[in-house]
Amino acid sequence: MPVTQIAGTKAFAYVGNIGQIGASGPTLRHPMGLARGNNDVLYVANWGVESNPSTRITKCTINSQKWLQDIGHPENGDPTFKWPGGLAIDDQETLFITDQADNCVHKYSNDGKYLGRWGRSGTLDGELKRPSGIAVDKDNNVWVVDSGNNRIQQFDTNGSLLSKFGSSGSRNGEFASPWGISIDKNGNLLIADWGNDRVQRVTTNGQTLQTIGSSGNQNGELSHPSSAIEDKDGDIYVADWGNHRVQIYEADGIYMATLIGDANNLSEWAKSKVSSNPDLIKARERVDLEPESRFWSPTFIHVGDDYKILIAEGQHMRVQIYQKDPSYLEAQFTL
Repeated sequence: MPVTQIAGTKAFAYVGNIGQIGASGPTLRHPMGLARGNNDVLYVANWGVESNPSTRITKCTINSQKWLQDIGHPENGDPTFKWPGGLAIDDQETLFITDQADNCVHKYSNDGKYLGRWGRSGTLDGELKRPSGIAVDKDNNVWVVDSGNNRIQQFDTNGSLLSKFGSSGSRNGEFASPWGISIDKNGNLLIADWGNDRVQRVTTNGQTLQTIGSSGNQNGELSHPSSAIEDKDGDIYVADWGNHRVQIYEADGIYMATLIGDANNLSEWAKSKVSSNPDLIKARERVDLEPESRFWSPTFIHVGDDYKILIAEGQHMRVQIYQKDPSYLEAQFTL
């Protein structure tokens, strides 16, 4: 698999990765969600593990990989989240984090001030059960994937319920443990229907407009998709969690390309750790590092207006970065 994946007149080039395992500072621990702020700032929601509390939002820059801050870390003394399922920001760069264990949404400022929470466990309107994906639309409405209740709920930024739709099942508008959610360029919702091995594009009142994918591991098929997002050209990227890859589709849902991960270099964070440990350097020289470069349980995708593609890997503790060239032309030769 080449580092640059070519699909027709488009190319997707691997450019680097961010991450190394750890509980604080310039590290990641089971990244579950991403949000891209201003000035190349990236927010990463870390799930952590029970035996090593490291649930937090890692705030860093993308290009220089400068670590900026840990938000919501247990050591900060603020009420903290346990199992973040998703992360989103509004136009003021306020952070909204779903908590699958506490069945709520936490709210932080972008400099780490705790602003409160809403939600409680249950099945009634406004209650939540294992909330996962979260997205904020252009009107600053907050859309929450209420995964355990197989529905989508819409709130304002203070947690007042505005609308809801969805139920358990496999028909249009029904869901089976849905996970990720994003807003497309027309204001509709792209929902990763995890248990049904598909992505549904729906209106804000739950009417299904498009279904993408089916069960399997062949091109265009999906196994437990965790995230889906559309770029400004209409191409659709899906984190194919169960197949450890990213599937890319054209706007009409036709399969275009697959990314399997190309992180054959260390991140800037990892370089310092490896370079200071001779035994680790020797160990890396003795083993096949190709499996390490591939995706392992990708959890979330973000695509910016600059076509930078950010892919969080839940198990490899990193974010792989690709760059789309939407006007790629193969070299022409005159004989």
